Amino acid sequence: MKLPSILILPSVLLLAVSLPISAKTSAGDDTTPTITETVIDPGQRVGPLKIGDSQDRALALFPLKQGVDQQWDDKCGTTLDWVDSTNPNGRGELFIRLKKGKVFQIESSTNRFHTAEGIAALDSPSSIREHFKDLRAYTLLTPPLPTLGDRPLVFWIDKKKGIAFTLAFYPKEHKRYIYKIIVFVPGKEFCPEEESTSSPKWQEIPPYSLEPPADLSPERY
Repeated sequence: MKLPSILILPSVLLLAVSLPISAKTSAGDDTTPTITETVIDPGQRVGPLKIGDSQDRALALFPLKQGVDQQWDDKCGTTLDWVDSTNPNGRGELFIRLKKGKVFQIESSTNRFHTAEGIAALDSPSSIREHFKDLRAYTLLTPPLPTLGDRPLVFWIDKKKGIAFTLAFYPKEHKRYIYKIIVFVPGKEFCPEEESTSSPKWQEIPPYSLEPPADLSPERY
């Protein structure tokens, strides 16, 4: 799993195409995209990118910037990691997961994109609970990362709608925040941080929990 690169300062190179992301381009120029669609629709889309779109479509909307963005294969399929370097409210990333050349999962850790209720990355989990009812909670017992607060990630999920919220920990303020909003095919399994939901590291915890129970420790797995 690639470490978060929220503070990377890349520039954006776009092809001149007629898409929801548009920008003036010339050969060799770095440009700033204009993203006109920013709503996250559970089970459907993140901004202009839809579940089921082709890899070519994903790369046309979010072209990879040389030396900044990345692409790799993992046990979930292929991942495109696009860094949102021009977001005026803070940098983040868009992770696009593909199988057989089709988008099956989209993860936003940039607050450029938001749900219809206005929920975005970096918000408080309390905003989720207010608008999304009957979510189930899970934790991923992989070794915690210092960049995500040195605590296991927590996930609040609505499988029927195809949306999940990943909660990381902010040590300075001793609280959880929304690290990612994930959109996936409704009713289907998804890949939490490149892990399988059938893994023993993936454990259900009480609904709306902010921390895993004390008896669940990553060192046990």
